[in-house]
Amino acid sequence: MPDFMTVSPRFRPVLDPNFVPACLWNRDYRALVEANGDARNLAIALERTEGSTSVFRTRVLPHEGSNVALNERYVERLLKFLLWQKGGRRIVIGGDPQIADFLRRVYSPTGPRAFDHEFMGQKVYGRPFTVESGTFESIVDKREPAAPLGRHLDGCRICRRTWNATQHRSTK
Repeated sequence: MPDFMTVSPRFRPVLDPNFVPACLWNRDYRALVEANGDARNLAIALERTEGSTSVFRTRVLPHEGSNVALNERYVERLLKFLLWQKGGRRIVIGGDPQIADFLRRVYSPTGPRAFDHEFMGQKVYGRPFTVESGTFESIVDKREPAAPLGRHLDGCRICRRTWNATQHRSTK
């Protein structure tokens, strides 16, 4: 199995003919995983504050040989997306300690994702950013409590004042 996948989009951008949309690459990767009889479970838990945790479960190729590069690309991009979608300061990778080690190096103060490491850790959550390893079974279901937002139903929710047609006409 090659350490890369050739994905051929139907349309190629003129200014970037080598561009491959992530959705196409991920679709082909997941098809490759499903065709592989030895696919492994992987869970990514993103802990935020006060125990709020988001969990994403997926499957990866056996993490050996030429599969390593494919798995690393998939999980690195996936974690980057989840961080910016859900947020998190403590990441637990359940299922493969080698993948957790790879992500720990990438999302470190000196790794390629040093910005994300610093931003999500100190700037957003005010605590150190960590990537840890665990078993797939040790990753519990998500804990995302609902939080009330807004509730400014008596007018302009941006400036918190009542705005009616009379006031609007008087400002013109």
